[in-house]
Amino acid sequence: MKMANIELHVHPFLENITPINIVEVMKNRNIDVLAVEALDSSIFPHIAEQAKRCYPRVVCDRAGIILPDNKYILNGREYSTKEGFHLLTIGYSMDDAVPETEIRKIIDKGLENNALIIIDHPFIDNEKTKTAGHISEDLEQELEKLCKEYSGQITLEWNGYCIPWMRRMLKMGLNVFGFGIRYHDVNKKAENLSNLLMKQGYNVPIVADTDLHARTKRHLQHMGTSRIITDVSKGTPAEVVDSMRKNIFEGNYTNIKRYVTMFHLLEAFCIPIIFPKYFRRPRA
Repeated sequence: MKMANIELHVHPFLENITPINIVEVMKNRNIDVLAVEALDSSIFPHIAEQAKRCYPRVVCDRAGIILPDNKYILNGREYSTKEGFHLLTIGYSMDDAVPETEIRKIIDKGLENNALIIIDHPFIDNEKTKTAGHISEDLEQELEKLCKEYSGQITLEWNGYCIPWMRRMLKMGLNVFGFGIRYHDVNKKAENLSNLLMKQGYNVPIVADTDLHARTKRHLQHMGTSRIITDVSKGTPAEVVDSMRKNIFEGNYTNIKRYVTMFHLLEAFCIPIIFPKYFRRPRA
């Protein structure tokens, strides 16, 4: 395969979106490899079943699907964890995981199954402030400990939904109510941690993705806003994951770091999170 544009973090709302819609946008957006996830749910079996109906000659293994024009959709899942972090596995889904599962158990199981492991939006508070704030100092220490423990095996996410100026405004608002938010640019914090670890001899790379919440076909147009570019081996989905992971840890890839628009973020994520009674599965 030529140098591939790879989007690692997309939540498609399957009631409104089909594999045909996804492939059309992949072509329009020049995306070669796409990983699809749901939070605390495995959606790949549903996507694989739909894809086989739409494209009778698809090639499928546990890691993903090869679609027409050599487009790849990879099996993925996003997990809530006992510690409060969120985690992505690409090329594998631990179907029996629950939000109380320890993060190390998910990492270990993912590594056993040759998955690419990403701690997504690592500095975001997923609980008390519903992603608006940042993790505690104790969790920052635990994050650094995890990174050192799994050096050369896990990555940190640069997230296209974490728009700094919007988070700066959220910081000001939260602090009015006494939340004590100390910083707003969580992507910069992840980059700083990765760089610090590198200086200390550890290897925990940054990978860029969009974290796209595609509730409608129109939302899919933001696919690949943030992404990575690397040369991956043409072959089965499992072989694509293997070569992608190898290139990332050897530094043979490029991050494209861009943010979605404010209007998309409000419509696709913020408003559903704020008003969950009016949206099914507000976090896709």
